[in-house]
Amino acid sequence: MNNNNRNLVISIGRECGSGGHEIGEKLAAHYGIKLYDKNLIEVLAQTSNQDPNKLAKLEERVKSSIFPVKKGGFSGQRTMLMNKLTEEDKLYLQEAALLKEMAATESFVIVGRAANAILDGLDNVVQLYVYADEEFKLPRVKEFYHLDTDKEAKKKMEQVDKARRDYFNYYSDMIWGSSDGHDFMINSGVFGIDETVRIIIDLIDRKFARAEKKTA
Repeated sequence: MNNNNRNLVISIGRECGSGGHEIGEKLAAHYGIKLYDKNLIEVLAQTSNQDPNKLAKLEERVKSSIFPVKKGGFSGQRTMLMNKLTEEDKLYLQEAALLKEMAATESFVIVGRAANAILDGLDNVVQLYVYADEEFKLPRVKEFYHLDTDKEAKKKMEQVDKARRDYFNYYSDMIWGSSDGHDFMINSGVFGIDETVRIIIDLIDRKFARAEKKTA
């Protein structure tokens, strides 16, 4: 892929157990770019002189001054909330600003953090969503979280995905796990991780080759 004239940003939303982080690692390695996931906190802490451990406890969590937490709650009432932001709200705004700044200056893969909504509309961003069926996800979740039974793994998946869904839906006006705000959605369980990566690389290269032809 020829992307010398602009930065490439790959945003990955994912279901728990679908391999989104691993896919992100392989895409970053293929394109020779950085991967940001939980380590985004370290970058933010360095640039803002804050405690990374404190920030990590707040990340991708919702603690709202609006009750109950509802879809588009923060994005829809942001002006009203600016005088009573929670620590979680402040962290979201800081991460959003950092991601936009980074997207203008470097190429990277970003996993989660509602990045596809934050960076929506930028022509150098590819917005992916990775999902899979339970048969594929359960053994991965059991291994990652050191769980013994499918029942435990299923419960863990539900907890993790609920937290991600609540965070995404609250801070954006999109719906987590829907086609809204995504260029491509792919079932990693159908193809396996490595073949999913190859398919995504082909889609990314085709998307930007097409865009380059339009602007040539």
